[in-house]
Amino acid sequence: MSKLCLLCTTNLALDNTMEHLIFGLAIMIVSSVVIAKASNVFEIATDYLGRNMNDGVKGLTLNAIGSSFPELLTTVFFLVFATHENLGRDLAASIGASAGSAIFNSIVIPLLVIVVVLAKGGTQFNVSKKVVLRDGIFLVVAELLLLVILSSNYITQWHGWILTSFYVIYIFYALKTMSKGESPNPEFMSNGKSNWYIRYLLKNTSNRNFRSWNLLFFAIFIIGVACAGLVEGCKMIADSMDINPLFVALVLVAAASSIPDTIISMKDARKGNHNDALSNVLGSNIFDITISIGLPLAIFLLISGEKINFVQEGPTLIDIRIMLLIITIITIFVYLFSKKISRVQVFIFFILYLIFIFYAIGAAQFHAGGEGWLAQNVGVFIEWLRQPGGINDVLQKLSNALSKSWR
Repeated sequence: MSKLCLLCTTNLALDNTMEHLIFGLAIMIVSSVVIAKASNVFEIATDYLGRNMNDGVKGLTLNAIGSSFPELLTTVFFLVFATHENLGRDLAASIGASAGSAIFNSIVIPLLVIVVVLAKGGTQFNVSKKVVLRDGIFLVVAELLLLVILSSNYITQWHGWILTSFYVIYIFYALKTMSKGESPNPEFMSNGKSNWYIRYLLKNTSNRNFRSWNLLFFAIFIIGVACAGLVEGCKMIADSMDINPLFVALVLVAAASSIPDTIISMKDARKGNHNDALSNVLGSNIFDITISIGLPLAIFLLISGEKINFVQEGPTLIDIRIMLLIITIITIFVYLFSKKISRVQVFIFFILYLIFIFYAIGAAQFHAGGEGWLAQNVGVFIEWLRQPGGINDVLQKLSNALSKSWR
């Protein structure tokens, strides 16, 4: 009788686990679809508002800032929904989502953009080296800043303000280099059909800027609601699989929150705006790892008046942020030193993303105590980073020394 009860209890637990997993996945899928639909509205609004911008500035300002709102709001919801004892864990998950989104942006979006260009009969993806250098240098510095200051044992509002300040410097420099062009009015028709938001925008020639801003804020609001669903779905999946939400956020939340970036970059590529397509990717990454993490963190800790214990969660993130830095440097080198961006680069980006996915899976298995081949091999790298006197140790000592007066 006792064995029968134990079996029933086990089956019930498995059923509940599977139910949470399926429900979490369903929430994330629905949220992703909503984000995709709202992104179409967002893209039309930014297309009109940025009609007179050139030099890739529309991509790194209107497109990059607005399309990165999912990452920003994801951090907000991870912090707001977190219980006090899980604050460090959920902050790590939000950082993982932003880092994963940056990797997705750096690899998958350029890959898809190149495929779009080739599908239209093009032979290569042309981008300005000036755009790559301008945004690439700022991106690498931003990632180094993220790697160093968030290796601290305790996270305070000042960590957030430093990340936010770096973005202010970047956007100021970008706007200083902006020149105003005489671009034609953007084309709003798609496949000969006009959607409701296009009809609303073009219903008369007056107040179109005002209506564009209305559409922009409407899209951002809808995307924000969907992001709350992403966060809850992420936690459900992590709980059902008994793993840290960081690793779910690193892949699933990151990909879902990058939908606006993907849609906008692909549409820019179809129109031949290659510089905007690339600067949106790089500008979004800078936004993701500075504002999306820094601003919500700074405001949250300013209001709460506390600091976050990051002793346990911090080291788990260091290897992921190092992976982010390595992938970013490789992709920038591909852009700078390739005479043309074509099928070869598509293959390189595809392999890089596979490496990232396998690394994320192996790291999740390793931290959950798994003993599979992938967990063991990724674990070798993680343990090497964590050895006494190793990279983790050096980064933590440096970060703690810099932030000692902030606590």
